[in-house]
Amino acid sequence: MVTRIDKIEGGKIVQTAEPDTDGYYHCYPEGQTMAKYMIRCSNLDEAADFLATNKRGRIRMNPDWSLIVDNIHIDGKPRESL
Repeated sequence: MVTRIDKIEGGKIVQTAEPDTDGYYHCYPEGQTMAKYMIRCSNLDEAADFLATNKRGRIRMNPDWSLIVDNIHIDGKPRESL
């Protein structure tokens, strides 16, 4: 069970994946930023599976509801190692 998906830079958490107001995490395939390509994940496990399978996939994180592709860590481990 995944408990966190974060962007970590210099050993510090700078952004964290959070659900939208409907409870979904927003993931996107590599190179896509438009809402029509968004994959709605109902929990962190689904989002982590997507990110581990799609190594250049993106996820929205706060603060700023930014679309993040680099330095993604799943439960503290770089997604590249999963």
